Amino acid sequence: MADIRVQGEADELAVAMVQALAAADGDRALAIGVVLAPLIGERPTLLARHAAWSAQAYLLRGQFELARSHLKQAIAMAEAADDIGALPGLRKLSTEIFRAKSAAAAAGSLPLPDTALGRALHALDEGDLTRGTDLALSAREAAKAAGDSREEVLALLALARVPGRAESAVGEAQQVADASSDKNLVTAVARAARAAGITLPKQVF
Repeated sequence: MADIRVQGEADELAVAMVQALAAADGDRALAIGVVLAPLIGERPTLLARHAAWSAQAYLLRGQFELARSHLKQAIAMAEAADDIGALPGLRKLSTEIFRAKSAAAAAGSLPLPDTALGRALHALDEGDLTRGTDLALSAREAAKAAGDSREEVLALLALARVPGRAESAVGEAQQVADASSDKNLVTAVARAARAAGITLPKQVF
């Protein structure tokens, strides 16, 4: 979806939008997208890409419903334009949106706002992935040092909300939960994995 031939202003803006997404700057990507939209004209492939990039930007901001809405548009436009090569990437993005939304529901339950984990969740809710990731990693390390399995699992489930981290974070959460022998934690991780469509390896005891 990011292979673009630069032929004019619209293509330059398309490149800039992709670069903003690569830098995980959803706000900038959306701002560029607003300027790009009226310049696309009768270019169905670029229209589909614009919708897909907008979906990615909303995912970065944690606005999952808007991400899903734009992704549906992107898929419909790509199919109408016979851009079959774009569909695997769009399906992958659909999975990322689903996993991030499911992880948000699983992780958004118990921590108080004045905890490190609570601040991490608040940052993620606000779409600040960099700060949210840093805070969740710090919360995880603090919990690990304190031997607090519950907080460590919740921190990992918070990390699972970050695009591209869901599978590894939920997998690590499973290891911590299993080692703790806390059935509630094991159940919570299993539920989060099912909701995100992640198949966890069976543990051998």
